[in-house]
Amino acid sequence: MEDEKRVVEMDRIVYAIIINSLLSMKNELRQQEKETDLIDKVIIKVAKAPSKKQKGIFHRKKGDRDETR
Repeated sequence: MEDEKRVVEMDRIVYAIIINSLLSMKNELRQQEKETDLIDKVIIKVAKAPSKKQKGIFHRKKGDRDETR
């Protein structure tokens, strides 16, 4: 069975909090002389996650259209 994938939308502040929390967890594990492989993989996935840039002042999701036009 294939793993379920999830998509999370977040702003820069939440992104920074997640990265900092993962790095703190990694540092704590290092101090306890425990493995950090899993945390390293998660940090890489989060850091490489694509960003969705907004164009213009207004941003519409795909499928949101004004039917009155």
